[in-house]
Amino acid sequence: MREIRLDFNGKQENLLERLRSEQVYFPAPCGGRGTCGKCRVRFVSDAPEVSEDGKKFFSEEEIADGWRLACRVTMEGPVVLELPDADEDEIVAATGFARGNTGVSAADGMRTTESRTAAGDPDADGGVHSGSPENGSIIPADADCVIAVDIGTTTLAASLVDRNSGQVLKTVTSVNHQRAYGTDVVSRMDASNNGKAEELQQSILHDLAGMAEKLGMDPKTVPFVIAGNTTMQHLLQGLSCQTLGVAPYDPVDISLHSWKNMQMLPGVSTFVGSDIVSGMIAVGMDESEEVSLLVDLGTNGEMVIGNRNRMISASTAAGPAFEGGNISCGVAGVPGAISSVEIEDGEVTIGTIGDRPAIGLCGTGVLETVYELLKDELVDETGLMDDDYFDDGFPLAEGVVFTNKDVREVQLAKSAIRAGIEVLLQEYGIDYDGVAHVYIAGGFGEKINQDKAIGIGLLPEEFAGKIIPIGNSSLAGAVMLAKDPSLGERFARVAAAAGETALAENPKFNDLYMDHMFFPEQ
Repeated sequence: MREIRLDFNGKQENLLERLRSEQVYFPAPCGGRGTCGKCRVRFVSDAPEVSEDGKKFFSEEEIADGWRLACRVTMEGPVVLELPDADEDEIVAATGFARGNTGVSAADGMRTTESRTAAGDPDADGGVHSGSPENGSIIPADADCVIAVDIGTTTLAASLVDRNSGQVLKTVTSVNHQRAYGTDVVSRMDASNNGKAEELQQSILHDLAGMAEKLGMDPKTVPFVIAGNTTMQHLLQGLSCQTLGVAPYDPVDISLHSWKNMQMLPGVSTFVGSDIVSGMIAVGMDESEEVSLLVDLGTNGEMVIGNRNRMISASTAAGPAFEGGNISCGVAGVPGAISSVEIEDGEVTIGTIGDRPAIGLCGTGVLETVYELLKDELVDETGLMDDDYFDDGFPLAEGVVFTNKDVREVQLAKSAIRAGIEVLLQEYGIDYDGVAHVYIAGGFGEKINQDKAIGIGLLPEEFAGKIIPIGNSSLAGAVMLAKDPSLGERFARVAAAAGETALAENPKFNDLYMDHMFFPEQ
């Protein structure tokens, strides 16, 4: 627990807002709407009246002990608080990249599947993790250094590239501390549009500066190459998000351009960002005769199908279930998060990140729990949980349960992803057999059990044997451009060529979405 002392000096102010302004990192997955119950604080004394929202998340004993939701408290005098330790600072971002199952990397210098190493323990100043330098810890005297960055909604990854040698010298990762304003892009758009644009910008600039310093660079002078979804790039540059969330969803700038000492990679649209363009180039889709599918299993469910002759992209609002969001005991991928689950005749075996005591479920644990409940006939094909667990949920560990509402969240997410894939195939005019490779990008995709992903219907069984987890393809593409600036023309060309189909306006999508709400028979 961390102790925080604040004085509001007679001015009424929301506690969560004040913590943000004091740069006290505090996760608020719902963006401060009182619906997630995660912004828990304990008043050491003189706790205010508990809100109606707070009563939903705290027991009578916790309320009596001073626990409240920060987003539902308004203060005006001095206060002493205890905050749970910020375990989200221990989130480890994916940094490795492998183009195919042979482990041959498309971006020379990025780690392959076989040689991929996890980031180390959190540093003392929090939030930044350091991977092993690939050529030692000393930057060559004649190095021409550039920092390639993947700005994810949840995590950040940055690689220090020496253009002279073509080597990645070191890679560091960090949590994206904008999570204090919500875990998804819509929450952050809303925050930006409601007066928090500068705070969001300063948050990401602070994170980037911290990573640059860990890499031994001056953040004000070293060149950056930035890949990320369109919202993240807008927030970084302080661009308006007013047009991102309303039709016709026009971004301010998704071109290949420079801002300060940063080169911003191009995106396709508001919902298909430069992280996907970067991934397309990293796996070589734009140079291949074979048709491949690239899917990023994040909150937006971005995907693209095609080859050198034709590409179609799309995005679907899958929601944050596969990142532990909107799950009753969901957490990010931190030590103690349940990441693997086996259920046999009602008996549960779990695995946690770092082999720590279970504190909740991360995305892979969520997926595996649903599969295992289906396999053990504790959830039926409609998503209805067995009567024995319908009211209180299925217990996985002490204090960690999985509820019927959680099953519904997974149904919504997997149905959106699966329907999006099906529409792309139809729009492209091919069937499953016409897809040579299915690239799954991102940290969640890197770690999922493919058989269980197919088992819940997230991916079609016809893709078995074609699925290739590639890791952080967004960072890999940024590294490629950091090494060779002449690739900028290729990035711009691919972004312009990857036409987008609007799934929300496609009647086929709505029908397929409903069809895939059901789980396959086990």
